[in-house]
Amino acid sequence: MKDQFHLWRSTAAFLTLLVLLLCSLTACGTPADEASAPPEEAPISSQQEDVSTHSTQGVAFEVPADWTQAEGTDLFYASGRREVYGLNGVSPLGSYTPQAFYEALVGHYEDTNQFSSLQAEETMDPWQSADGVDCYTANLTGYQDSILYCTKLVIAPQKNLVLTFCGQANAETVGDPTPMWDMLNFLCESLTFEIGTRDEITGNTFLCGDGSHLCLQDGGDFRWYQSAEDHEHQYYEGAYEVYRGREAMEKTVSMSEYGLTMEELEQVLFASMNGYLPGESRPIDYLYATGEIEDSRERYQVCLDTFYAVILHNQRLVASPEEVREGGSSTLYIGFYLPELGMADLTNCNAGSNTQWTFQEKTV
Repeated sequence: MKDQFHLWRSTAAFLTLLVLLLCSLTACGTPADEASAPPEEAPISSQQEDVSTHSTQGVAFEVPADWTQAEGTDLFYASGRREVYGLNGVSPLGSYTPQAFYEALVGHYEDTNQFSSLQAEETMDPWQSADGVDCYTANLTGYQDSILYCTKLVIAPQKNLVLTFCGQANAETVGDPTPMWDMLNFLCESLTFEIGTRDEITGNTFLCGDGSHLCLQDGGDFRWYQSAEDHEHQYYEGAYEVYRGREAMEKTVSMSEYGLTMEELEQVLFASMNGYLPGESRPIDYLYATGEIEDSRERYQVCLDTFYAVILHNQRLVASPEEVREGGSSTLYIGFYLPELGMADLTNCNAGSNTQWTFQEKTV
């Protein structure tokens, strides 16, 4: 997904944007004005039997089928109750650690008196989504005038995502917020991620930046043609390997001939998570991404699960059916796949140059 906040000016500005996301729930109006009174003693569980899956902004979660979605948002009016629930904010984590992000957010709330009363846990707790992604969560309960705000903060470092699931209700009507937390927990129990969930490279054909054609077979073989229009004359063929996520980093580090360390790769990842610019990167791009230097170039969101290492083992040069030269070298490519562009933006670690592989089709 494109980085929604590529014009960050400072840490304070970044936090302000997130606060606006967290507080935008009030734009839907007081729940008492939008929904009819609930039936007496209607149990929450009765509204969880029939559910529908809501997919948005790189995630998906289940909501009761009889809820009504607020137009233009990922929030829902609870049927029969004057309450609103849903996904209220999505932003990149960037180079923050989850705990540092959380502490900065709580500090900002306290310094700016966003709530007349705020209850916040001291630390985030480890948690795992329905599809097995390691996350961190924390609960915040805030009151402003007569409105109760319950916010469940979910941070998924490997997806570079910060999510805020929120509930809003009239504090006098609800009283004990426990049922609201039960509903928020119910929404989050079904949370799954749609970013970096599949291998985008294996078995596909790509048009390379120099006009050449790379055809990767499902079985692990490849052919590299100098031109997409000419598959008859000289071409290379061999075997390839594809690694993704943490496995890609570990494989790269294990190839000691390239001299790359895990610390260096993680530094590149964290800087890129602030807002990724396709093309050969430069150190100054980190300053652009953090807002130290004004920049209007379009950025994209990347994460650990969209990081790849691809190794091409050139085994033979085929000049013609009669002329085949055995032998060749191996080349390591590392970088990110950008789904919006259908493109892998990679560094050729042998040549120290940038290359872009644009998806063409499934290799047949």
